[in-house]
Amino acid sequence: MFYQLPLNKAVFAFLAVIVLFSSCKENTVIRTDVVPAVDNITVFGTDTLTLWTKSVKDDTVKTSVFTSGIPVFLGAGNINNDAYFGKTSASFYFQVRPPQDNYTFDQNKYQIDSAILILPYSGFSYGDTTFSAGTQTFKAYRMTESIFFDSVYYAHSAPKSVESLPIATKTVFLPDLFKSVRDSTRVAGINRPAHLRMRLEDKLMNEIMIEKTGGSDFTNTAAFLNYFKGIFVTTETGGNTIVYFRLTGNDVFSKAGILMYYHTKNSGGVITDTLSASFPFDPTASQTKTASFNRVTRDFSGSPVQSLFTSTAVSENTITVQNLPGAAIDLRIPYIKNLPRCIVNKAELVITQIPSPMDAIFALPIRIYPEAIEEDGSRRRIADRNPTTSTAPLYFMDGNLRTSTIGGTTVNQYVLNFPRELQNAIVEQKKELRLRINGTQSFIGAYRLTAAGSTYSQPAYRIKLNVVYTKL
Repeated sequence: MFYQLPLNKAVFAFLAVIVLFSSCKENTVIRTDVVPAVDNITVFGTDTLTLWTKSVKDDTVKTSVFTSGIPVFLGAGNINNDAYFGKTSASFYFQVRPPQDNYTFDQNKYQIDSAILILPYSGFSYGDTTFSAGTQTFKAYRMTESIFFDSVYYAHSAPKSVESLPIATKTVFLPDLFKSVRDSTRVAGINRPAHLRMRLEDKLMNEIMIEKTGGSDFTNTAAFLNYFKGIFVTTETGGNTIVYFRLTGNDVFSKAGILMYYHTKNSGGVITDTLSASFPFDPTASQTKTASFNRVTRDFSGSPVQSLFTSTAVSENTITVQNLPGAAIDLRIPYIKNLPRCIVNKAELVITQIPSPMDAIFALPIRIYPEAIEEDGSRRRIADRNPTTSTAPLYFMDGNLRTSTIGGTTVNQYVLNFPRELQNAIVEQKKELRLRINGTQSFIGAYRLTAAGSTYSQPAYRIKLNVVYTKL
């Protein structure tokens, strides 16, 4: 016989304290070895809780979000050699602002020299980062359609209109870019933070600095963005690497933007000092803030992952995760209401990677993160993530990549803790608890994981839910 638990949260907290300070018996679901050997704790029963695991396509990630204190990383490039997950293409849009309101360039005093698009390298690239990565051509285009800081853009948002011809093109031997993180980039005899330098066309440089400065288009940032709507960065279609750039930083070489170089002239027209003016990406400005977003597309055609998406099986033996957009784990735990009346002390989901020869090229997610899916399909934070004002719940939930040993073999695993969410599901007598598990979003479109589902051929690798609860 099973019981509904007609208790509010306060009563649960009170009962939990009583349990902790009195003799008790605890049940475990699936494993007993997650409970330490303590004299006054008796473990009995190893009931199995059903898990249904599927891979689903998830493209809900917002790529325009800016949070103060957290760097903005955007990627450009392509992955064409992942036979299991298919192809990926990434590009991004961003805006720059003028050096100051009512900025003016004095042509009588100064001589414009060159304009350089600065794209600071994040130090991370996804895909082939070996010497065989070869060259990649980056192209920058002037946008003809506006984006806005207070609007929401997703990885799947429609592309924005740009001019037909690029304003800058640069072919890079990627290993040199990867190496620049160690050696830095040398500019005018000085080592600067690693960055990609793309020279802008003289026509655009002259338009901005000579034709437009001092006019109404430079009154403030809003007027400037109406005139110069932004920059689109993409790559040619080949290649097997996505390069990530950091748009935010502390100086002109560590944040994205346009750097205008010019010189002062003496009365005889002789060039003396070299100066520069920065048109930076700045989402922290007190008034009009600059916007950005990463557009990432996936092509799963003909791949094994596409077959997982379209499968009609209730549960699959293989599950997959990518940093969104892309594959995500859809985990369903039915029969929650059949659990006995109890206090959940631990609910620990263990996900084990299935090793692949491609692991040397395609890195695993550094961390995975769960959300709850309601009956109507909406999603929300799980209870264990609260309060969001603190980072402590994140440490508790875990989800970080770790290693473990199965049968003498070292394997990669992830552990997710969600006792409060499971407790709530039992209290509310839900038909099932459903979780959506994704990779975290530091680098949009990077990382991928193939893991063992609930019906995987090797039981030791299968996804497991370890639950420790105290019966009331």
